[in-house]
Amino acid sequence: MKGAWSRQETRAAVLRYLWRSGGSFRPDVIAHVGLTDASISRIVTDLKAEGLVDETRKRAPYRGGPSTFLTLSESQFVATIELSNNRAHVGVGNLKGEALFSEQHDLPDGTAAMAAENITAAAIARMAEWCTRHDIVLRQIAVSIPGYHPGQASNPIVALRPDFITRTLEAALPDVPATFANSIVTRALAHRLQIGVTRDERPYFYVFLGHGVGGAFVDESAGSDDVLPCEIGHMIMDPQGARCRCGHSGCLEAYVSTGAMAPLFGKAEQHMLAPRDSWREGVRLSSHVPSHARAEIGIRLAQLGTAIGNALNLNRVRRVVIAGWPSQLQDKARPALSAGIDQSLFGGAASVELSFSAMKPGREPASGIALATFAFIGRGGHVVPAPGRKRARRLEPDDFRRSHKVTPSEI
Repeated sequence: MKGAWSRQETRAAVLRYLWRSGGSFRPDVIAHVGLTDASISRIVTDLKAEGLVDETRKRAPYRGGPSTFLTLSESQFVATIELSNNRAHVGVGNLKGEALFSEQHDLPDGTAAMAAENITAAAIARMAEWCTRHDIVLRQIAVSIPGYHPGQASNPIVALRPDFITRTLEAALPDVPATFANSIVTRALAHRLQIGVTRDERPYFYVFLGHGVGGAFVDESAGSDDVLPCEIGHMIMDPQGARCRCGHSGCLEAYVSTGAMAPLFGKAEQHMLAPRDSWREGVRLSSHVPSHARAEIGIRLAQLGTAIGNALNLNRVRRVVIAGWPSQLQDKARPALSAGIDQSLFGGAASVELSFSAMKPGREPASGIALATFAFIGRGGHVVPAPGRKRARRLEPDDFRRSHKVTPSEI
């Protein structure tokens, strides 16, 4: 183990490894976290006693291996409010990421402050009522907001003040810790969960293109949880260019978001944002896309590359992972992206390791649940039962999963 870790840090390291690996045998935890067998045994004993970790019988895939398998508990619960794709998504899930409850409430771009507050308050009330009805004790809430920055009183993307959300949560779900994050941080953490534990722990720049566009520098080094948001989507490409929803003109997002790209592919944005296996069909560069549209798509990809190169000039990271609609083009997108990076990055695109992530839009509230779980295990998973509430119990996801859509007219 590197340096002297606190008890909270050692607990968090074990929980984080189980979270990212999806479960593990003890020898693997010892090898990855860097603790002794005795230390792992003490920590696991405590975590099991607190209901944070389950240990089940499972044979290792090799002779003479261990026979017990550690996973995060299915009987501890977290919740999220994830604002994305013109909706407020709320959800409750267990530490394994299984969503037990989810709803979406329409929250279109440009919604006035009072209406946005009413919609959000209604979503929180619905989630709190569901938790009460099913005797769910929440351990953590995560709030994911486009354009969020700590200490920022107002938001140019969504007309919601964090202090309003905080007060509403405290009234509806008292004594539950809440963490706030920029949407791109939420996406980046969900991507880390998706790729699991890897041997390559070098830092990288994660870029996501959906209804919004953002980037984050992710530090994968052992013992580090750094995810630093970068507002690449609101980098000005042309001061006289298209109007962005943030209020400025010529932002990158105004050119490469799904809303901006959908007309070029001849598809509705809703189709590009849908989490379906046929999503690739919505963005492929085939003969049905006119030649002038294919040329314009290349220009937009080069703009994205230039913005990425600008960001890399400020941070010497040389791994780039792109998720969202460009990931469906992959090698067809690479030449234009590289050309754009070459235009701005000192050293050029040859020094950049560019890859694509299969992670698609439309995963809400799964990404927010991942953020909530990450925040919970980051503080060592310390559990303090709320007074007067029943102990958390296991629920099956299929028993309580919901998909009710609430529109502003219903509020």
